Amino acid sequence: MRVTLQPSGAVLELVPGERILEGARRLGYECPQACRNGVCHVCAALLVEGRVQQAGEVRDHGEFYTCIAEPLEDCIVLWDGVLAPGELPVRKLSCQLTECVEVGGDVWRVRLRAPAGKAVRYHAGQYLMIERENGEKSAFSLASAPHGGRELELHVLVREDSARSLIEYLQRSQMARVELPFGDTHLAQLPDRPLVLIAAGTGMAQMHSLIEHCRASGFKHPVHLYWGVRRPEDFYQLEHWEQWKQLPNLYLHKVVSDLCGWEGRCGMLHEAVCEDISDLKSVHVYASGSPAMIYATLDALVTAGMDAHQMRADVFAYAPRP
Repeated sequence: MRVTLQPSGAVLELVPGERILEGARRLGYECPQACRNGVCHVCAALLVEGRVQQAGEVRDHGEFYTCIAEPLEDCIVLWDGVLAPGELPVRKLSCQLTECVEVGGDVWRVRLRAPAGKAVRYHAGQYLMIERENGEKSAFSLASAPHGGRELELHVLVREDSARSLIEYLQRSQMARVELPFGDTHLAQLPDRPLVLIAAGTGMAQMHSLIEHCRASGFKHPVHLYWGVRRPEDFYQLEHWEQWKQLPNLYLHKVVSDLCGWEGRCGMLHEAVCEDISDLKSVHVYASGSPAMIYATLDALVTAGMDAHQMRADVFAYAPRP
């Protein structure tokens, strides 16, 4: 039987005689439930189409309890609070500002501490929304990794008035209202193959989270980081950079695009990747940067032999290409 969940559109393939809640949990979904015998009503859902059998009664519409209901045919069900495998609930938090310092390249490192109590849940590579003084919200990648617990880190490029006003607001209020987590470019599950991480500017924040998560998880495959900026002075300080240099499976590459003549590599990020990695079919690629940079990188790597499905970037969700 196929049970389609609204509003997510997820489809559950249940075996004959299986209750809807049991099937959803077997497939890895996180569902609202408590007693599992139809008494507490926590698992209640709304039957939109189809028929279910519940406690000997056949229903073809209205509210029912997923813990005791079996579908009699394909159904469409409105069931709030169901999370797909790897999906986490979005929470609003008021966090304490613990650090707000310049780290070079017009970048500020912002560290927040979430309130004690229920653990902060996010996957490495996800982002949060931070509330500005006027109530508007802005997205920033989390540079911290989940094992950091209550400590959250952001990298904020301060070259425009809007970013400057955000930093000033945080310094005055000594707190921040945030909402998290967001984004599907994450490492909920570590792949069984090498990683290529491509970051432009403060896109490094997302890659910082991924690297720290790999380090904490004991990831054994090679990880290749390509960090690009326009000018050498745009590179900013990363607290763990020197420690990263000692990791046997982490390869660090800094690339400057506009001003050559420094001691490191020059050119475009995708050019450096193609120079170093001959077999792009064997890697997973995570990229962070502007839409133009991401799509140019995607096209170049696909031309060099990568399957487009091997590359992940938040740009694909918020700025889809026709």
